[in-house]
Amino acid sequence: MRRAALVSLALAGCYTGAKDSTLSNKSESRTTLAISRDGVGPINETTKATEEMLRAVLPGLVVKAKDLGGGSGLVFEVFDGAEQLFYVVPDDASTDEPEDEAPPEERKYATSIFAVFAISPKVAVQGRSWKIGSPLESAQGATTCECWGEGEVTACFDKGARLRVIFEERCEDAQEQGGKAMIGKKIARVMWKVQADAEPEYEDRD
Repeated sequence: MRRAALVSLALAGCYTGAKDSTLSNKSESRTTLAISRDGVGPINETTKATEEMLRAVLPGLVVKAKDLGGGSGLVFEVFDGAEQLFYVVPDDASTDEPEDEAPPEERKYATSIFAVFAISPKVAVQGRSWKIGSPLESAQGATTCECWGEGEVTACFDKGARLRVIFEERCEDAQEQGGKAMIGKKIARVMWKVQADAEPEYEDRD
C-alpha cells in the first residue's frame, strides 16, 4: 500500500518523531553509498524493513526506528555518524480497516520496503546526473513530474522507472513542462521506489 501521507509530510520536512529507539553498529567507515534502479547500497527489493535486517546489511551505520505518529507512522532513519544519509519506509500491512482510519496504536506494518529516500550528497545516483543538494542539470530521467502534499513538493521521473528526483519547490510548471521546469532547482532528495510502474525501466548509462 502506498503511504502517501508519510511521503508528503516527510518531503515537506515537517515531521518530528516520537518513540525513538536507536540501534548503532559502531565503525569509522565513511563509505559512499549509491542509489540505483536496483536499490540503495546493499538494500534491494528482497531486504526486509526491520531493525535487525537493516543493521545486518548496513554495518558501520546507525539505524534509528522512528514513529512519526498520527497518520504517518514508522520509518527507519540511517546515519553515518551525525549525518543522515537516507530513510527507509516500510509498507503498511494489509488489513480490513482503511489505513487512515486505523488508530495509531493499532497500525501494522509489513516487513517489505515501500521506498527509500536518500537525502545526503554522500549517496551517489547511478545512471543519472543527479546530485543531492545540487541543482538539476538536465531533464534526463525526469520527463514526468507530479505534485506531492499540497503542491509544495515536486517529484519527477521517467515512466516505468524506480527512481524519482524530489524538489521542495512548487509543482505547477513542472506538471505541464516536466523536468525542464526544474532545471537549476536544488535536488532535495532521491527516492527509490520498490515497485516500478508498469512500463519499461530505463537503461543505466555509464
